[in-house]
Amino acid sequence: MKSMVAVFFLFMIAFFGRADAQVDVKIGGGALFDPTRAGGHLSIEFPIGDLYPTYLAPFVEFYRKGGISEIPAGVSLVYKAPLSDQYGTVFFGVSGGVLHARGFPVLVPVGVDPVTGEVIVSLSRDPVTEEVITETSTEALIAVAGGMRFDVSEGIGAFVQGRWFRAFASGSTNNFGIHAGLMFSLGER
Repeated sequence: MKSMVAVFFLFMIAFFGRADAQVDVKIGGGALFDPTRAGGHLSIEFPIGDLYPTYLAPFVEFYRKGGISEIPAGVSLVYKAPLSDQYGTVFFGVSGGVLHARGFPVLVPVGVDPVTGEVIVSLSRDPVTEEVITETSTEALIAVAGGMRFDVSEGIGAFVQGRWFRAFASGSTNNFGIHAGLMFSLGER
């Protein structure tokens, strides 16, 4: 997570070095599906090219349900195509980063079902307090996203986006989510 903070500050230094740069800040709420977990999204999009509307966008998201927290964070390469001069943009991108998860219960095998042959597991508990033991992990992730921005006024827009991500860990699953919120443009257009 410290490396993500360092990358964020490097982007901020690069942004303030360009007087003509326009930075977009996205902040919104959302959810992951299967199982459903509520959360939020924050990203800052820095322009990297004059020829094509491409951006580097450090992002962080947070999801929580039943004592389990998931925090995907990383950097996206985003391409924005104008929807029209009056209505906004369509965007899509690819991302890399880390997925920090905490609060997952530790499961221990306790036997084998004689009929099905499946391994029977139980929650691992502290022998003194009888509390469920949980674990924390941080794994690399890959993600893709796409969405639309609708201009509300000059410098302010509403956005909706979908995101898929998956951690590089054994037993990880595909995560699909949707976000909606506000997008603020800072700097000169």
